[in-house]
Amino acid sequence: MARSPITRSVGEIHECSEETRLKVLHVVRWFKDLSPAEIAELSKGITSHAWHEGEYIQVEGDSADALHVIAQGRTKVEKVTVEGSTRIVDIAVAGDLVGVLPQLGERSYTDSVVTLQTTCALRIDADRFRQIMMTYPSVALNVVDDLAGKLARSRTSETSGGQPVPNRLAGVLLMLMSKAGRRDRGGILIDVPLSRTDLAAMTGSTPESVSRVMSKWKADGLIESGRRWTRILDPVAIRDLADS
Repeated sequence: MARSPITRSVGEIHECSEETRLKVLHVVRWFKDLSPAEIAELSKGITSHAWHEGEYIQVEGDSADALHVIAQGRTKVEKVTVEGSTRIVDIAVAGDLVGVLPQLGERSYTDSVVTLQTTCALRIDADRFRQIMMTYPSVALNVVDDLAGKLARSRTSETSGGQPVPNRLAGVLLMLMSKAGRRDRGGILIDVPLSRTDLAAMTGSTPESVSRVMSKWKADGLIESGRRWTRILDPVAIRDLADS
């Protein structure tokens, strides 16, 4: 079956408060070495936009013309495999930066970003980002370091593709715990609205295999789960599985 065309949305113009804008920009890894005054100056020329659940902020293969810093909400980052299926490769939350630009070596978006809930993000156009890198050398250096780190992680991911499903699934849950988990009664709650199909896509497995592993973990007292939420009851055990 042919894949339905996907259309990205520029989002509705949304006015984030100055406090929110500065707070979000301050935690972006590329801007970590900038002073509060430099962050305030950098903020100029950056617009904020909002998307409803299920809308695409960017679409794989489209011309890359902007970066987005997630300010509020959550999104999933997807890639199309060589077989034509869609795989979730990451979850982006507040403070995460998504997208590529020609200045970063990519003229087209290398993945798609779709909102899991109503989401607000700060848009940094290509020309504005070029100005930022020219004005603040530390940003350019952090970009180089980050891209080198991504290359190293992608090589590690390629070599770990043969791991058993439980280990890969544990690695996905570990990532979700670090990015979107919050402590509550008896464990760490991941209330990101991901289905078994989504978890299977992130794991590189099937929904049936993921369900079997999750059922076993529930019986063993490692997790609890419901409709689109998971509570990790034994984080140490999950970490050990991910690291093994």
